[in-house]
Amino acid sequence: MEQKVDIPEFLSEKLDKQYGKDLAKEIIKGYIYKRPVTFRVNTLKTTKEQVQQTLEDSNITYANVIWYENAFIIENAQKEQIMELSLYKNGEIYLQSLSSMLPPIILNPKQNTDILDMAAAPRRKNN
Repeated sequence: MEQKVDIPEFLSEKLDKQYGKDLAKEIIKGYIYKRPVTFRVNTLKTTKEQVQQTLEDSNITYANVIWYENAFIIENAQKEQIMELSLYKNGEIYLQSLSSMLPPIILNPKQNTDILDMAAAPRRKNN
């Protein structure tokens, strides 16, 4: 049974017009997709191994990300549970989507390079 997604009529019409009915339908279905909890390690404050140990001690299972060694996909906990961990509270990890981890990997900036992040969300940018 297909789950119905309620979006404003104007948005549905705009998506249909811009992408066609079939692709618009897929885009709308994406709104209900439950995205996994993912984060990256702040290597200025801790190590991947220390994060793994804390997760294991907390009975939190995870998967590693093959293209980024300091990223984790949480398998059995919600975002709120991760936010209760000292790792999060101390800024040792950052909750972040996997797609948001790509730009710095692709850019591979060198020391003393200025980068303007036009899509930066507030908070925790200087930790």
